[in-house]
Amino acid sequence: AFILFGFSLLAVFLCLAALYESWSIPLAVLLVVPLGVLGVVLGASFRGLENDVYFKVGMITIIGLSAKNAVLIIEFAKELQAHGKSVFDAVLEAAHLRFRPILMTSLAFMLGVLPLVLASGAGSASQRAIG
Repeated sequence: AFILFGFSLLAVFLCLAALYESWSIPLAVLLVVPLGVLGVVLGASFRGLENDVYFKVGMITIIGLSAKNAVLIIEFAKELQAHGKSVFDAVLEAAHLRFRPILMTSLAFMLGVLPLVLASGAGSASQRAIG
């Protein structure tokens, strides 16, 4: 599983490197992934959840969301830097301007899985595990 995870990270890194024509930008995107994984692991251990298939599906979802958010900020910062801002100022402004859309996306995701958390009846155990 770890070898497969490593190959998938390498494939994502190479795709991002080809997209951005840079080695540093994909590295910045992939540095966000461990923070997302840490949040998932801490949240699951705080709630006492098991490391099962549903946990892994949720973890992959959070990894995708955190990488998407990093790509949004980096794209916006690149555009600001092209307009003459310094790297530091461009990153700060991009993070500030993209904070609300990122927060709205995350809240929409959380509200979307809320019915899974509150599920009852047949199959509710698996639905609650996903939510």
